[in-house]
Amino acid sequence: MRGLVIAIMVAGVAVAVAEPVDTTEAGRIFQEARELAKLGQVDEACELFAKSYGLEPALGTAVNLADCLERQGHLLRAWALFDVVARHSQNVQNRAKLAQQRAEALLARLSTVIVKLHDPGIGGLEVRIGGREVALAYEIHDLIEPGDVELVATAPGRPAFRTTLHATAGATVVADVPEFAALPEESVETITRRRRSRVYLAGGLGAAGAIGLGVSLGLAISAKRTYDGAFDRDCAHMPAGIVCTDHGTATIGRAGTRADLATGFAIGGVLLAGASAAVFFTAPSEAIQLAPVATGHELGLAIAGRF
Repeated sequence: MRGLVIAIMVAGVAVAVAEPVDTTEAGRIFQEARELAKLGQVDEACELFAKSYGLEPALGTAVNLADCLERQGHLLRAWALFDVVARHSQNVQNRAKLAQQRAEALLARLSTVIVKLHDPGIGGLEVRIGGREVALAYEIHDLIEPGDVELVATAPGRPAFRTTLHATAGATVVADVPEFAALPEESVETITRRRRSRVYLAGGLGAAGAIGLGVSLGLAISAKRTYDGAFDRDCAHMPAGIVCTDHGTATIGRAGTRADLATGFAIGGVLLAGASAAVFFTAPSEAIQLAPVATGHELGLAIAGRF
């Protein structure tokens, strides 16, 4: 176990207690972090102390990491580490004493929150304070950093409770979570809709079909105009049939080609439109649940489903 090494800035001078060289990877990173701490590079040192502590949760590293976290303003995490060190350093009295003093000093800068639950035994009940899930009890005691912290209590099939705790240093905040009432069955409305991916596919096929029919109409009009134009001077209706010059014959041929293309596009458009309808009406339905949500300060509507 490492000896106590903590970088403390006093009057702009870095002071540290020396410790034996540790040749492990965690020790190497720790030594690098200590050098950065001596140079006042707190953020960089904190990152390396955390990495070293993750590799080897040594109490000496924990003290240095806690010191860094306090400098960064993470008071709650710093207090937790100092408290751990103080409770587990009975064999290193100077470290235990220092960690205890630092923990007590931080405790005065934190706020205590007491959450009162009417029925902590509700199935699936979950209470989060500032995003952290806490253990359930009739009275939950927890520490939080000063400022606005959100308290959320949720249970399946029941309206969620939300409120904001306004905490100040050294003060105690009490929050009373009202008794959870089960939502009546009629308050949860379930609606269905087609699966979105299939709806998008159906829309794409329908759009392609519409374009095909539009192109078909344009080609059909062009073919009719080309055919009629051939009779202006190159073709004529005779008792024996239609008589055309070579140019007129070529013009009627072009009209026929366009008419064939118009027919092809029309058939394709109809097939795509049919496929679009088939994809849409055979798409699986998805259930969406709508339920009211009541909080300490607001009312809302919860929507559950795939989006």
